[in-house]
Amino acid sequence: MQTLIRIARIVALLLLVVAIPYGAASIGGRFGGNRIYLTNNTKCHVVLMEQHDGTAALPGETILVKPGFLDRTPMMLIAFDSGILLGGLHFSEDRLQVRDFNDIVVPASWLEQTTFGTKLIYELNARGQLLLRAGNGTELPTAQPPGLPVQTRIDFQGERCVHS
Repeated sequence: MQTLIRIARIVALLLLVVAIPYGAASIGGRFGGNRIYLTNNTKCHVVLMEQHDGTAALPGETILVKPGFLDRTPMMLIAFDSGILLGGLHFSEDRLQVRDFNDIVVPASWLEQTTFGTKLIYELNARGQLLLRAGNGTELPTAQPPGLPVQTRIDFQGERCVHS
């Protein structure tokens, strides 16, 4: 009986020390800090992939790219039904790094201030271009920052997507 109580105490201690802070940071990163989102405005089902993980976005859906407590994302790529649209992407709140291109600096005026941090929204448009999208209720210049939109290296035919 003593052994079972000791094991239960160790498990409870591990939960307090490891699981609860990890869960709190994970949930907090979705609602606080500097968050980056991607809106899929293509007719295709796209997937944002990193080395060991991926997130799918249906047409018109917005997904979380960078939780609030990360400094920048690992290298990512955007794929769709029949190929890769963009690769070598690193997202952070002040710049977008794209392999083989100069860094794209994001002016602070594009960041939307929220209660618990900031929010930045990228859009994948119907032509397969990656660009910044205005946040809710903010007045932004009509021109994109230098380097945007990022053009795909393939001839993207969004209307030919295969839907499963």
